[in-house]
Amino acid sequence: MKSTDVRQNRPCLYETALCLAVAKARQDEFRWERFIDNLSQICDTLAYQIAAKGITPSKQSRS
Repeated sequence: MKSTDVRQNRPCLYETALCLAVAKARQDEFRWERFIDNLSQICDTLAYQIAAKGITPSKQSRS
């Protein structure tokens, strides 16, 4: 299976972060500053978790 096939079956982490940030911002009456703060925090957390596991983007797309 090609890495592009894997990506089509699994949402991108950034898309997932966007969805989570929108959901959280809606809880706060969708203020743009909250959306940006939420997205930043979510991306930072994902990046930290990926770095802690030693997964590079190229390794992740092959799994």
